[in-house]
Amino acid sequence: MIRLESISKQNGRQIVFIEASAALQKGEKVGLVGPNGAGKTTLFRMINGEEQPDEGQVSVDRGFTIGYFSQDVGDMMDGAGPVSEVAAEMRELEHAMGDPDQADHMDEIIARYGEAQHRFEELDGYALDGRAREVLDGLGFSQEM
Repeated sequence: MIRLESISKQNGRQIVFIEASAALQKGEKVGLVGPNGAGKTTLFRMINGEEQPDEGQVSVDRGFTIGYFSQDVGDMMDGAGPVSEVAAEMRELEHAMGDPDQADHMDEIIARYGEAQHRFEELDGYALDGRAREVLDGLGFSQEM
């Protein structure tokens, strides 16, 4: 079990938590989302013992395993920006290929699509989704969740 008991945390002048409490049972899967600066990373650091709350207590039962997908995922997600840009270009070109008003430009559109598809393959774009699913599966998240 993970217990957060009346934790308070302040980073400089920014108050992150005020007397926050929560408990997670073994086997529960929780997703934590929020805007930048909301305290997600701070919370994980406290749970992992990397930081202490200013007040209150964080306790994690012995043998409890915590899996998380770091915001610094490194090599696996390197290139995700370019991959998503090329994927967007491909979607745009696919739309153009289905547009009857673009019939006069179809050869150019198809050529551009072939180039974009080649770049997508070079960036290993077709495997990116599968790798992300493997990581999530490893953390115990299924597609049904």
